[in-house]
Amino acid sequence: MGNVFEESLFSKQPKQFEKIDSLAKAFAANYCGSSIIRDSIFGMVSNYARKRELSLEILRYPFKDDELWAFTFVKKDTLFLCVNSELAICKQIFAVAHELYHIHCYAEDIGPDTIACGSLLDSKTVDDLDVSKEDLEANAFAGLLLMPDNMLDEQLKLYGIVGEKISVDDVLTLMDLFALPYKAVVLRLAENHNITPAKTKELLMVDAAFVSERIMLTGKALGWQQDSRELSFFGSLLDNMEHNSENDLLTDSREESDKQYLERIRKDFRKES
Repeated sequence: MGNVFEESLFSKQPKQFEKIDSLAKAFAANYCGSSIIRDSIFGMVSNYARKRELSLEILRYPFKDDELWAFTFVKKDTLFLCVNSELAICKQIFAVAHELYHIHCYAEDIGPDTIACGSLLDSKTVDDLDVSKEDLEANAFAGLLLMPDNMLDEQLKLYGIVGEKISVDDVLTLMDLFALPYKAVVLRLAENHNITPAKTKELLMVDAAFVSERIMLTGKALGWQQDSRELSFFGSLLDNMEHNSENDLLTDSREESDKQYLERIRKDFRKES
């Protein structure tokens, strides 16, 4: 975990980080208000697409690959955001916020090629290792959106969590409050100048197994570590099929072919997994 801080946008491009910070604040004001976002990020992405008149489908499925977090692509003018529901929910939340930045760049014609060619978020990208400029910005955006400075400062004060005395268990408390992965929380503490670079390195060097052990022992952030593998959501496809069927808009043969098509998608997903 140690080099994550050095590779972050905050460390490498501080001026660009400030711009992303301003963008995240504007997003929060326009699309979610003043509450902590957590799993409301799914609705926030849909709200953004609705206001921008973008056709968006959010698909969630367990891909049986803990390296794959999410991917986004455009097909026939529709954006498809696909999330690995086998991941811990906190990782899914971060992944959706990351992909929201790519969707924003596409909508604003800032970097449409990323989505047009397909945006892929995996474990290496999350760690800012050998990633594109846009992915670096997307990681920073996700952290800033989900854990904004003012709310972070407020929770630190409420829970009596103080600077250099911050422990792993304190990080777990913040993980529980903001539904974020361990590294994302530590980075936000560093970016918000709550901890020094030395303390940041110390916390990032903590073994992941020890963090998991503390989560199990304390129960902090435990709910956000659960996956949602039982959830398979194929956007509006099922709704459209039911609507067409209920209103007799399709021939029997077309209705049957649509059902077979959906089943093929399910089988293809199972083969991938």
